[in-house]
Amino acid sequence: MKTTLLQSKDAEVPLPLRQRLSFAIHRINALLQQLANPLFQEFGLDLVTSRLMVAVLEQGSVSVGELAELLATPQPSVSHQIKRLERLGYLSRAAEQRDSRRVLLRLTPRGREVAVSLDAYSREVMGLLEAAIGEAELVKVQEALERVDRLLQARRAASPRKVTRLGK
Repeated sequence: MKTTLLQSKDAEVPLPLRQRLSFAIHRINALLQQLANPLFQEFGLDLVTSRLMVAVLEQGSVSVGELAELLATPQPSVSHQIKRLERLGYLSRAAEQRDSRRVLLRLTPRGREVAVSLDAYSREVMGLLEAAIGEAELVKVQEALERVDRLLQARRAASPRKVTRLGK
């Protein structure tokens, strides 16, 4: 029996952790964080807050709920990170003009400078990945990961509060 993505050659032996896609994604994320930590620390940030800032840079203004959805992170966690970024002087809150009940986040001028630096670094990393595996392969990886993202979002939506067996 050949090795597949789900099991080793021996059907009774599960696929080792290092060969599982979820573990590969974890390792890549951890390695990216380690590479970028010196830049993050320069600005008093971490990987999560840096991604949050680049998201606000791209959106221009965004609500906490929209950020939570984009980052697939619980809203209380995003709120905590936003408070931290406000204390650092990188983000501000303002009521939306059309609906004053809705609060939008915006980068401050200093926050915009920092977010532009973070975005430039992220683009450098993408350039390294493209150089390593080629544009066509990188596009295939991105498309495959987007399919995985949609699948997991659908699973989360189907059973948001309980752990389910994914194959059921």
